[in-house]
Amino acid sequence: MTTSYGETILDQNWGCGFTEILSSSNLDFVKLCHVHVSEISKIAKMLAESVVDTSWMMKLDAGTKSSYEYTVQETAQLLIQIFKAAEQEGSIIDEFGELMVSMGAAKALEVLFKHTLIPIAELWKPQAKQNEGFDFHSLCPNQIINFGEAKYCSNSTSYGRALKQAGSFVSVMKHKRDRVHLLNLVPPEGIANLDNDIHGVIAAFSVHAGDQLTIYKNALEKAAAFSKDHSVKFVYLIGVTHES
Repeated sequence: MTTSYGETILDQNWGCGFTEILSSSNLDFVKLCHVHVSEISKIAKMLAESVVDTSWMMKLDAGTKSSYEYTVQETAQLLIQIFKAAEQEGSIIDEFGELMVSMGAAKALEVLFKHTLIPIAELWKPQAKQNEGFDFHSLCPNQIINFGEAKYCSNSTSYGRALKQAGSFVSVMKHKRDRVHLLNLVPPEGIANLDNDIHGVIAAFSVHAGDQLTIYKNALEKAAAFSKDHSVKFVYLIGVTHES
């Protein structure tokens, strides 16, 4: 089995390049992609803009909207402080690394695989900055919800940690526990698929390696085993690198 780079799509606003990693395997249920952040200040600015965009709340009924308003306002302010600090420094500081990985990975799914992005979980989970489950979510064109876990490490590649954490969440049904919120955020077809145990998992992780294609090859093999062990229909592996 071999892996190779596909075409890179550059997004100047985000300061990122998004690349699908191609594989010679027949594991069509595993998708690989790579995000390279060339300008941390740009992605920090875009992340700040994304968390203050409350247009998704306009689709909610009045009662549901009011139940989310305070959490969104409180958490968005905390996140903006993190993003603004990173934008000013132009470097990875404090909690920004993991947020960059999770939200950069979500953007890659939108750019490369036409997924619809769901607002980052910290905006609608009950407690500000105390996310008790999956970090982020997406909806693929086939109306399948994907549950994302992100891990950032400043000096090592972290796909093993991301997959392990995602597996532990699936084992204790944290993807099902998100249903009460996702009911307000995705179309009925996505909820029906979730109810029928048709869902995907996203493992997003920082990459620190010269031979990145070998990293993706090894990660692909682990993802195939993960899918079988946890009865997950699709697995997305997204590595993130950045300029220092």
